[in-house]
Amino acid sequence: MIAQKTKLLLLGFLLCSSIAMAQEKKYFGQAEVGFLYGRGEEDWDGNHVKRFDVTFMTFNGVHITKNHVLGFSTGLDQYEDISIIPIALGWRAFLGKDDKPKLFGALDLGGGSAVLEENYSDEWSRSWYEGGLLISPSAGFSFPAKKGKTALSLSIAYKRQAVTYFQGTLSQPGSQSITSDLLPPGFNSMNEKNYLYRSFVCRVGLMF
Repeated sequence: MIAQKTKLLLLGFLLCSSIAMAQEKKYFGQAEVGFLYGRGEEDWDGNHVKRFDVTFMTFNGVHITKNHVLGFSTGLDQYEDISIIPIALGWRAFLGKDDKPKLFGALDLGGGSAVLEENYSDEWSRSWYEGGLLISPSAGFSFPAKKGKTALSLSIAYKRQAVTYFQGTLSQPGSQSITSDLLPPGFNSMNEKNYLYRSFVCRVGLMF
């Protein structure tokens, strides 16, 4: 599963690079950094602490029309103790005149990779994280530089990221194995814990 996630990540980078090289005149890039604000895990008293996490996003795409861009986004989201690499298909749309501040909207839809998380494995058990569905609509303003083609961007977004933690007990040689369609091969039992991070996102960066 980790190998598949890594291949998906590499494929996304290769596709972005190919787009940039083949469509140089139509290329659009965006890089932003900011924070994720949301609810943390539940405390012993049933309350949820607030969390402030760090996020970095980069988007590479091409103009399909003057004001619409399609491409791929990736980056790094640090949720409390879990690092997720988002990989998503993205859309950007702009409203306004050239060389003037513009309003823009965006949508990223894809998944997350937990390839940066350390997996635990011994002769008795295995545990690992997997990223799940990612949905993130956003809106903001771009402020073009007086010279050049770059612009300052300010954006706010909603991000929904699913993450699952798996912990399984391995089948032992000579012991009776449990056969079930719900268990991966080689496991006698499997526990999973689902995390759903809903975050308000505020970012600042550059468009080029």
